[in-house]
Amino acid sequence: MTSQQSTSSRRRSFEVSVGAVGAVAMAIALSGCSSGPDYQGTCMDRLTQKRVTDHHCNSGGAGGAGGGSYAWWYTPRGKDVPAVGQKVDLSKGNGSFTAPKSGSVARGGFSAKGGKAGSVGG
Repeated sequence: MTSQQSTSSRRRSFEVSVGAVGAVAMAIALSGCSSGPDYQGTCMDRLTQKRVTDHHCNSGGAGGAGGGSYAWWYTPRGKDVPAVGQKVDLSKGNGSFTAPKSGSVARGGFSAKGGKAGSVGG
């Protein structure tokens, strides 16, 4: 094998390795972006049963953080999260005021326009 052939062979091997590492990194990045949390916590006014902005639950007025009528409502993945100002569907299976014991949970940060829980970018 000549010096030129050896260099060419090493270059191809290096290019394949870099390409494979890039493909694996891309797959990992995309798999992490394919879905959101198992449960989405949105702030709700228990008195009106309407979604309110997150700051109500992040302050001392949140239920479980000093009392008050505001509390986190945990919506499971795939269920509708209402827009701010809309009523929350309190039907069985659509969510709970009790934090889930298992699964990933995101509290706050969901789109004020509503959407599906567990969706990326909500």
